[in-house]
Amino acid sequence: MSVKRLLGCLKKRDLLNSDRSDSAHFVQLGTAYLEEGRVSDAIDFFEKARDGAQLDSLLERCLEDGDVFLYRKVARILGVTPGPDQWLKVGDRALSLGKLYFAQSAYREAGSPEKLAQVERLLSGPLPGKSHLQ
Repeated sequence: MSVKRLLGCLKKRDLLNSDRSDSAHFVQLGTAYLEEGRVSDAIDFFEKARDGAQLDSLLERCLEDGDVFLYRKVARILGVTPGPDQWLKVGDRALSLGKLYFAQSAYREAGSPEKLAQVERLLSGPLPGKSHLQ
């Protein structure tokens, strides 16, 4: 499915809110969105299809991407409550990728004041490539 063949936002909304229960179709759409890098949309379709295997895989992918927002979304769908160790992993990955606000949020969820303070120091410093004299 090419980018041009992905659903427009209104058609996507209507389909996801419909009573349609064709799981295979929703998995196909989720896969197409995932191939286009539209992870949040893919999650919506895999949720509608009730495809736990895809959602489990996406939970791991969101951790690897350091994406707190999507990690939280998939965890909620799966009905899991990430513990402090999982949030530390998400935070560490986000930090390594330079996603400081995601790291901050994950460390807050983990209840790690030391790591949270580390990120907040980075956030309060000068922006990379910018001189404070400019």
